[in-house]
Amino acid sequence: MSKSLYGIAGALALLAITPAGAATIVNGSFEIGTDPGATFSTEGAGSSAITGWTVGGFGVDYIGGYWQAADGVRSLDLSALSAGSVSQALTTVIGQVYTIAFDLSGNPDGGLGNKISVVSVSGSLPDIKIYTVGASNSRTNMNWETFSYSFTAFATTSLLTFASAEFNPYGPALDNVRVVTDGGGIGS
Repeated sequence: MSKSLYGIAGALALLAITPAGAATIVNGSFEIGTDPGATFSTEGAGSSAITGWTVGGFGVDYIGGYWQAADGVRSLDLSALSAGSVSQALTTVIGQVYTIAFDLSGNPDGGLGNKISVVSVSGSLPDIKIYTVGASNSRTNMNWETFSYSFTAFATTSLLTFASAEFNPYGPALDNVRVVTDGGGIGS
């Protein structure tokens, strides 16, 4: 087989493992961007310090080494001093069903109880996700849980948003955002 045929075969193999209409998340574990340091940095509305994401609402805390991440070393507290959000535009195919998986926890500094977050995509109904901070939650053991959100794309660009519904500085924690195949069997 000639070198050009090997090249074509390799390209076809790559196309075979990337389904048509597959959306991708940029920087789903928040590892790329302005270094939040050993603790965290507060990012205000409009900030693009977290590569691939735009901050909204009352801002977010970009966590460096302050607590254990679900994946890598960085994560987010979706409430800076009050409810904030992060958004990312996804390239989608109209009519295609997508499932977003992500890990949630809660800022353990705020004590025990529920941390409420809202995940949404433009044109689709939002979904409320609740993470309960328990007695075993701590900065060194965040007890991350995997959740998912499915939507049907209504446009070629779909805006994915994660928002806090906690109007205090102790919000839901977010990490490891990714697209999974339909029926991927990820949590609630």
